[in-house]
This record gives sequence, structure tokens and C-alpha cells, in this order.
Amino acid sequence: MIPVEIFCILILSIVPAIGGGYFQGSFSGVHYPEQYVKNHFCDNGGPVSFRPRYGETIPNCDPPPGPIKGCKMIYINIHNSRPYRCPNNGYVSGYSAVPMDKHGNVAVRCCSALGLNYNERECVQYFRQEDPKYPSSTKPGYYLVGSTPLFLPNRKVGFYNKECRFRRIKVFHY
Repeated sequence: MIPVEIFCILILSIVPAIGGGYFQGSFSGVHYPEQYVKNHFCDNGGPVSFRPRYGETIPNCDPPPGPIKGCKMIYINIHNSRPYRCPNNGYVSGYSAVPMDKHGNVAVRCCSALGLNYNERECVQYFRQEDPKYPSSTKPGYYLVGSTPLFLPNRKVGFYNKECRFRRIKVFHY
């Protein structure tokens, strides 16, 4: 049996070659556990976090990094292993239960904060399963900006997450 992380890396390297990134087979009628029946949206527009924090469950919400410029919903499907990214240098502020319906449709809320940006070179990627036993290894200041969903064996869901370090934008006045 190969470890889940190696399996995911293999899938990520093979998927583009099999045409469009769709997993083969039918997923209609698959029963999902009750743990997937609620939404995980941060009320204040703050970023959703998978870092363990004392007294908090995973996922949890961080405070917004600044005044919120706006939020937008994007829609993904966990049976489609295409990567997604929040637009306008945004971060993930929550998502519907994974999977939201028996077809794997999920709504992801992306928010942007005024005066904040990230540098692509400071972003990190890691694999996590849709399970609190797999927290993020990133530090505070790093926010989830996108992911590649993976439908794993035994009805498990995994994500190859991308988190970036957000910083204040320096404004120069002439």
C-alpha cells in the first residue's frame, strides 16, 4: 500500500495526460458521511485556516487581515482535479461542506483585503485530507489562496493546498 501523499503526487502528474483532469468512473449515488453536512464560512470575511490553535477545531477562522475589499463565490467539483485559485489576490474565507452534494459540487468563498498582497515566491504547497487529523503546517500570516481537489480511494477527499504569505502593499507618494 502506498502512502496517500505519494498516491496524490502520482495522480497530479498523470491527470493532465489523461485529458482534462477528470477522474474516470461514476460517482452518482455515493453516500457520504454525516461529517460533511455543514458549511465552513467565516462570518467576518476572515481567512479559513487549517492550522491547529488551542481551543479551536479545524477548520477555524483567522481574523480578517485588514478591511475587506469584497468577497466572491467560486464553484468547484471535487471529482475534477483541476486547480482553482481565488481571484484578485484573494484568500479562501470558507467553503461549503465537502462534498456539498452527491455529485461533488462545492462553493468556495474568496475574499480580498484592502492593502494586502502576496508574492508567488513565498507561497507553499502541501497535501491534506478532509480530516482534522491533517492540519496545515504553515505559520500565521499564510492564507489559503487555492487548491487542487483529489477524490481518493475509499471515498476520501484530499486537497493539494496552496497557502501564501500576505503582506501590506507599500504605497509610494511622489
